[in-house]
Amino acid sequence: MEQHNTRLEDQAKEAGTAIKDSLHEGLASAEKTAKRAGEAVESAADRLREHLPEAGEAADSVARKVKQTSAYLQQQGIGGVVEDLEVLIRRYPLQSLLLGLGCGYLLSRARPD
Repeated sequence: MEQHNTRLEDQAKEAGTAIKDSLHEGLASAEKTAKRAGEAVESAADRLREHLPEAGEAADSVARKVKQTSAYLQQQGIGGVVEDLEVLIRRYPLQSLLLGLGCGYLLSRARPD
């Protein structure tokens, strides 16, 4: 009986280790994706400036905001974004709920039947 319990404990530890490893791999992948997204957003800001020089101040303003978003994504990564979202949701729970419902409704309407 004790051997059976020891074997179950070992299997549980192995499963826990496998879950932790998978979680770490998933988080690392998400961080890489966030950094790539930040770089892509920065590239888009540069192209916006190149292709719309005649738009002047408006294009500059948009490009600046896009670069700020890029820097935020690259610095904070997924973990920072999730933490910031948690703070916002806790601070504005009703608005968050309404926004989620509205987005869900719009997504359901946009989906082809």
